[in-house]
Amino acid sequence: MKQKKWIIARQKSDNIIEQVLANRQIPKAEWPSFLKPDFKAGVHDPYLLPDMEKAVGRIVSAAEKQETIGIFADYDADGIPAAAVLSEILETKLGLKTLVYIPTRQEGYGLNQIGIDWLKQSGAKLIITADLGVREIKNTEYVKKCGLDMIITDHHEPGEVLPKPLALINPKLKNSRYPFRELSGGGVVFKLVQALAKKFPQITDADLKWLLDLVGITTICDVVPLIDENRIFAKFGLIVLAKTRRVGLKKLYQAARIDAQKINTYTVGFQIGPRLNAPGRMGQTTESFKLLRSENENEALKLALRLDQINRNRQAKLEEILYEAEEKILKNKLNEKKVILLVESGWASGLIGLVAGKIVEKYNRPTVILEKGELESRGSARSIDNFNLVEALENASDLLKNFGGHTKAAGLTVENKNLEAFYDRLLATAEEKLKDEDLIPKVYIDAVLAPKDLSLGLYCEVTKLEPFGLGNPRPIFVLENVALENLRTLGENNKHLRFRVGETGAIAFGWGEALAELKDKKVDLAFSLDEDSWDGTKKLQLKIIDLK
Repeated sequence: MKQKKWIIARQKSDNIIEQVLANRQIPKAEWPSFLKPDFKAGVHDPYLLPDMEKAVGRIVSAAEKQETIGIFADYDADGIPAAAVLSEILETKLGLKTLVYIPTRQEGYGLNQIGIDWLKQSGAKLIITADLGVREIKNTEYVKKCGLDMIITDHHEPGEVLPKPLALINPKLKNSRYPFRELSGGGVVFKLVQALAKKFPQITDADLKWLLDLVGITTICDVVPLIDENRIFAKFGLIVLAKTRRVGLKKLYQAARIDAQKINTYTVGFQIGPRLNAPGRMGQTTESFKLLRSENENEALKLALRLDQINRNRQAKLEEILYEAEEKILKNKLNEKKVILLVESGWASGLIGLVAGKIVEKYNRPTVILEKGELESRGSARSIDNFNLVEALENASDLLKNFGGHTKAAGLTVENKNLEAFYDRLLATAEEKLKDEDLIPKVYIDAVLAPKDLSLGLYCEVTKLEPFGLGNPRPIFVLENVALENLRTLGENNKHLRFRVGETGAIAFGWGEALAELKDKKVDLAFSLDEDSWDGTKKLQLKIIDLK
């Protein structure tokens, strides 16, 4: 069992909810709005975003001239729903024709000349990006050479030098007056639609609210902090997802056996998102977009079943790559270095980001995985606290063809001749930035409880803090020096543990091998609260995070 460091928050209140809110560093004045988000009062003025006035003015002009608008979107569960939001509003409310280009992962992240040429030849006069473009200086100039206007909407970290499209909308720009910088790509597109609603009365408040199913998907799947405006998008997005009007999403629920009334952040992040992502990861990019815009039940069902099957294929391939990656890590003792770098020619570029994420979870080290091509390697990086990927890649930018992303997730391309030098540079940066203790996995504990505190009522109180995610993690509690009663294993190969603490059931996934070690011992438990309702009656269940 890998030892984790427990960091227990000091007690700030006897009230569990107040304790958790204080731990999240949410100011007391904001507690009421956090617990009861208000869509109308909680969203910010879209015109505070840079260049919003210019962007809306150009779209107004396009509407007057009935120009065709090209949408160039990223190939993931942020960019694809964002493109669906934008195309839906431009077509159904402004009466415009839209063309959507979503590159394959083989083409690589970001704008490319193939897509720009296709949009121009297909009649687009204006290109609007969704979830990409803030570092696209050369391709922005290429768009201008093609005689097209461009509006960039993006949320990724900008570089020192910015592209110069007609309008550049990004809350992270230095000149941004926007009060919240952590929107998803879909969130930024939604702000553009909100701004358009102020000019076009046919875009009603009801229209905006019905778009929140897709905005919620982008916010949850792109793992942006679920605070401030994102909390509103996620909270109301989940409500709209439960009663969505979209034929495609309804059929996806059917194919994936999702109960619409029980949709939460887990459902979106681990069931809906992966199926929307799957075609792009496996080399086909348009099926997910077609599904989200489909109005035909038969077509939508076929697409949903196809996405479900592609996702199954993705899961099998992912396990295969993960097994090979772990073999390489142990063989080359990469788990002893401060950064893990793996390069392999046979690994699908669409899956290696997921593999990198799983390796980070297991070894708690920044991880870069690249698919090796003939002359260059392309791939993904994932990171841990205290190691900013964008800064680390900036520090090696002279060795990279391109890169972009966030502090904990990024994409990059490097020429093969520079691979060794690139790894040396990353290791040097890690040596400077990471202490040995940063590499020990940490469990952040919200409060120490006593067995008498455990009740279904406590679980119901904690659910008021949903939705959980980055910036507002599911609360974790501790019980100290407790006996594990009725201890037994379950699952394939006795992989998991089940036991009781007094009257309360508990499950510890992946802890089956510790059965003998834990018998007749008293332990400290770190856990989150869950509800067990399998036999028709609701009971509290502890979901074990760690134990000592």
